[in-house]
Amino acid sequence: MRPTDVLKAIAYPLTEPAVVMTLIMLWLLVSFAIWGGAMGLFVLILVIPAVFRYQMIILGARARGVTPSTLDADFFDWFGNAWTLFPAPVAVLLIWGVISTAANLGTAWAALAVILASVFFPASIAVLAITRSPLQSLNPIALGQLLRRCAATFWIAPVFLVLSAWLSLQAEALPMMVAILLQMFLLFAFFSLTGSLIEPFGLMADVNIPDALEPAQDEIDANVEKERTAVLNHAFGFISRGNRAGGFKHVTEWTAASPDPRVAWAWFFERMLAWENQEHALFFAQLYIHDMLGHAENIPALKVLMRCHLVSERFRPLSEDLPAIIEVAQASGNMELAAVLKRN
Repeated sequence: MRPTDVLKAIAYPLTEPAVVMTLIMLWLLVSFAIWGGAMGLFVLILVIPAVFRYQMIILGARARGVTPSTLDADFFDWFGNAWTLFPAPVAVLLIWGVISTAANLGTAWAALAVILASVFFPASIAVLAITRSPLQSLNPIALGQLLRRCAATFWIAPVFLVLSAWLSLQAEALPMMVAILLQMFLLFAFFSLTGSLIEPFGLMADVNIPDALEPAQDEIDANVEKERTAVLNHAFGFISRGNRAGGFKHVTEWTAASPDPRVAWAWFFERMLAWENQEHALFFAQLYIHDMLGHAENIPALKVLMRCHLVSERFRPLSEDLPAIIEVAQASGNMELAAVLKRN
């Protein structure tokens, strides 16, 4: 791993938009929690799982060479994907061990404890990301195998961990919010670096496990359906108040940004046809047909037009699309429809 790659991995929390947004959000929440008294304590209880859970998201994503997801409500759950919270008690125990060693055995032994802890912790979280098993993350054999596989570069993680811990302590002299921001960045950077260090070795592909914290397909479909429904309801609010253009604009903008615009267009059209006043669906169909013709989806556009004719024989596409749809109708052998469109 080249020095530039190491620097990119450390700077990743500041260069990837999804991670930057999450970093800022968690920074603000943690700052409020520390400043907010009793209410802040409640917020802190909610934020703690999100902070640690997102670190495992970063580590796993960097280890697979993909972009981490953004923060959502599930990250604040104390009970879902409990393995992602396991680094927290491990870190607490290691810190306690170092402090206890320094107090009882002196500086020399404390230095040894720091070295051991700084090697153990990144190896442990790396194994945890690969196996999702807290027990395996404490297994000396698993840890040894990982360290042997990645020995050429993995030493960077313990060094950066010690440096980050020292910088975090020095940051206490800064204003509170600045100190928290620096400490949060160092935390994000450490997990990003750890994932990046194991990524070249393909360890995430060595075991047959699903991608970390990725939702199943049925869950994705349910979320998309829920989001589309919310968009449609919002658009209906515009339309019911006489602002049809605003409602359609809301739908078309969301559709254009969706992963599969073609499916989204069809979904919204079908749902609008189910409204009591189907006139809105017909006006939406004009935009739908225009979009399909613009993407050379001529036959699907013709089918939508014919569907609209079943609702109202007076339906016509946008005037600018009329020559093109007439040509499509003629090419498909539907001369009767072409003749009807020409008359109007």
